[in-house]
This record gives sequence, structure tokens and C-alpha cells, in this order.
Amino acid sequence: MDGEIKTLPDTRVAYLRYVGPYGGSGIAAAWQRFAGWCAQAGLMQPRRRMFGVCLDDPTITPPEECRYDCAVEVDATFVARDEIGVATVAGGRYACARFSGVAAEIRDAWTKLVAEWLPKSRYQPDDRPALEIYEPDFVVDEKTGAFPCLLCMPVRPL
Repeated sequence: MDGEIKTLPDTRVAYLRYVGPYGGSGIAAAWQRFAGWCAQAGLMQPRRRMFGVCLDDPTITPPEECRYDCAVEVDATFVARDEIGVATVAGGRYACARFSGVAAEIRDAWTKLVAEWLPKSRYQPDDRPALEIYEPDFVVDEKTGAFPCLLCMPVRPL
């Protein structure tokens, strides 16, 4: 796995929270619901960066209590409503690696980043949430369900 350290900016987002196991079909269903809301709210034209925000460590938190936010970049005028919240995705240093595959493969990719690449770097995990970044040109392959994203683990120097 090729990783690199990136410095990301703070980003204001609108989000929909999913609570349940990481890696199952629940997150994909939450993304479909959120994308529909984004389209209705006019947040898909032009396309914006979207974030998957992993708020819990699945090795510590019980699967049914893991929180994941489907999020989209918004400006300062956006107001939260109904089940859509507003938050700031914390910027700073992140160990980042490209992922391309199906949802069932993303956990293994995270494991490689954290357990294989990170120990060889001069960094350790930080306490901010891990991120999946989906660029504006993001597309899901309709035949395979494969998608690309950037996996970003927050880090600080050893």
C-alpha cells in the first residue's frame, strides 16, 4: 500500500449519521439516502467533495454502536434541518492512501494502512476521526459496485 502524509484543511459539512456496523450494507444504504437528499438540496450541481467520517474505532466500540457520518462540503450559509446536521471535519495531518474496490474490501484496506504502512512511518494515530474522501468526479461502477476514495487516518509525529 502506498501512503503519504497530507495536511487537510478544516471543512464545514452537512451530514447524515448512520449507527451500526462498519462494512455492512447499512452504510451503502445511508449513502444512497444521503445522495438523494443532496440532490434535492441542490448540493450535487456542481459536485462537491464528500466525506465518510468514521467516528468510532471498531476494535473498541461494539459494532451496533459504531457511528459513521455521510457528509458533503457546504458553505457558511447552510443551515441544519431535520435529520441533517452541520459539523466541521477537522483538518490537520493525515496518513492517506488511495482505495479502489467494493465496500466489503474497505476494512482490509484500512487495516493495511493502519497496521502495515503507519508503523513504518514516523507517525502515530491521532484522536480525530478517520476519513474517507470522495472527490467531485467520484463514480460507482454499476456492474461491480467498485468505487474510489482516499482513506485518511489522522496522525501526529511519534
